[in-house]
Amino acid sequence: MKRSVYFALVVAICLSTCRTAAAPPDELWFPKPPALAMPTGQVIRVTTVDELFQAAKDVQAGGTISLADGRYMMPRYFAITTDNVTLRSESGDRHKVVIDGARSRHGELIGITKASGVTIADLTVQNIKWNGIKINSNLGTGKVTIHNCVLHNIWQRGIKAPAMPEERGDRGPRNCRVQFCLFYNDRPKQFEDDETDTPTTFNGNYIGGIDVKNTIDWTISDNVFLGIHGRTLEGRGCIYISENGRRCTIERNIFIDCDIAIALGNPSLGYSPLQAVDCLVRNNFLTQCPETGILTCYTRGCRILNNTIHDPDSRLKRLIWVQKSNESLRVQDNVLIGPPILNTSPSAITERGNLVHQELTAAFAQSTAGQSLLSLSNASDAIELPSRIGASRKRAAAVRLEPGIQRPTVFAEMRKTHAGFKGQRGYVAQFGDSITYSMAFWTPIGWDEPQRFLTRDDGLPKRPSESRWRDYVKGTRDKGPQHANYSGWRVGQVLKAMDEVLERDKPEVAIIMVGTNDISGGRVPVGYREDLENVVRKCMAAHCVPILNTIPPRVGRDDAVAAANEIIRDVAAKLHVPLADFHAECLRRRPDNSWDGVIISADGIHPSGGKSNDYSEENLNNCGYALRNWVNFLVFRQLYFHVLNPDENQE
Repeated sequence: MKRSVYFALVVAICLSTCRTAAAPPDELWFPKPPALAMPTGQVIRVTTVDELFQAAKDVQAGGTISLADGRYMMPRYFAITTDNVTLRSESGDRHKVVIDGARSRHGELIGITKASGVTIADLTVQNIKWNGIKINSNLGTGKVTIHNCVLHNIWQRGIKAPAMPEERGDRGPRNCRVQFCLFYNDRPKQFEDDETDTPTTFNGNYIGGIDVKNTIDWTISDNVFLGIHGRTLEGRGCIYISENGRRCTIERNIFIDCDIAIALGNPSLGYSPLQAVDCLVRNNFLTQCPETGILTCYTRGCRILNNTIHDPDSRLKRLIWVQKSNESLRVQDNVLIGPPILNTSPSAITERGNLVHQELTAAFAQSTAGQSLLSLSNASDAIELPSRIGASRKRAAAVRLEPGIQRPTVFAEMRKTHAGFKGQRGYVAQFGDSITYSMAFWTPIGWDEPQRFLTRDDGLPKRPSESRWRDYVKGTRDKGPQHANYSGWRVGQVLKAMDEVLERDKPEVAIIMVGTNDISGGRVPVGYREDLENVVRKCMAAHCVPILNTIPPRVGRDDAVAAANEIIRDVAAKLHVPLADFHAECLRRRPDNSWDGVIISADGIHPSGGKSNDYSEENLNNCGYALRNWVNFLVFRQLYFHVLNPDENQE
């Protein structure tokens, strides 16, 4: 099947068959698994949890444990330790046999230890805080097949094979297969799901689908992954091969609305200088994977072939991301609807035959498949996604939207805030520290015409109908403590100074960015979240529309900056207020700390200066203040036409 036709077919089926439901997703469009052969030899029929544990003790090599339909509430970890055993549902319906860990006193649900040739098939594994199925390869396990299973609400890894000890790293698990399985979660991970995943460890993002190390000759095929998200949408890969994984094939899998789809290699490295060797990633379909689609790092001889990735609005623009060393990597014949391949690797990479289209319409409008898909896309607003995906999409929208694009719920809430407004129309207050106090910030909006850099038609007018932006926007040069912005300020100082501004100037909008000084000690201080919320709530109580800004990168404070920005994003999502994600734009334009000394000045703290009114792509990649001005202008323009003056919206 041609790639474009395959892409159109998959998306069309997804749109036309997904329904709102609390039940498992509609599976009409899923890859169809072949039925297992009828069991031969010893068969132990199980109807209760006690019988299941007893069967694991009694089953002989080559035997089958056959589970009658029902929910098996597991009190503890369940181990298979006998070679060539099959654990399967009697009916063959994977939704009718549920191994449930909600009441288990252990963090892992099913383990395979010192056994080869085990098969687990046609059942659901769900509700466990760490690993759903653990292949204990470090204890002599291999040749495992996991077939037609559901892995649901597993809060670290659906399937896990841990790293081998370094001295045995080249003797990992061989010839395993994971095929025709469904991995899905009802919502993003939360701290309460896993007590080991804390703000000081992984910040709620230690979650993925299949995480296997030291693998040899594995096949992972025909699986579906839906809604696998970390707490801040920075989870791990749905399929993650590392620690010298060799000759693994990843093919015909579907990834929809997950943080990261496929990762060959660990950017943090490990004891192995090679993370993936001679692995093949082909014929997979990915969409809505905001962190990364396909990642390769520390690989040798790997191939990324014939994959289709649809994410035209990707914030980080990492549909395929090649980083670190990748000896003899071949990236060929892939279709990318969105940004092109991001290659930050020093290695010589072979790229051949890849089709890259920024917009779906540009790629497919002239093709039969494209015309069919576009007609569906135009009607897609009336089609609701399943509730578990919808919930994670709402969270994703709060954190991952491109600059200026806000959720409809934000516009609705801000219209309520603005409804009682009786102050200065167009007055924009500026609340913050030296990054706001600087005359390089926001003042160009008062004397220049930023709309001249709007090159993309998004359906909104480029400027107010009867005036210029500089005629409408007021207060661009209002700097200093009396305007609630000054060098060295922290959130507490903004909170104390803002009342006078709200009373005196009666602003229509307030741009808020504070936190860079708060995290000077390397952590977010107690009370920061509460004070920031109070700043926002005071604005809303005064019928002033707040625009929250994330703080920019700061040299030597990566963790503290990330923690502060997570609070900022959470507050924006909680209160349904606009977010100008300045930090995300810095990283998107200058990944891997390349912002240091470019977008961020030589002091490691402040945005860089220069042509702060030049919003060309080249200058936005090099001038930090131009980038902050542009991000906030895009948000303000959206608010102008959706909230402040919706009658002028010609959309």
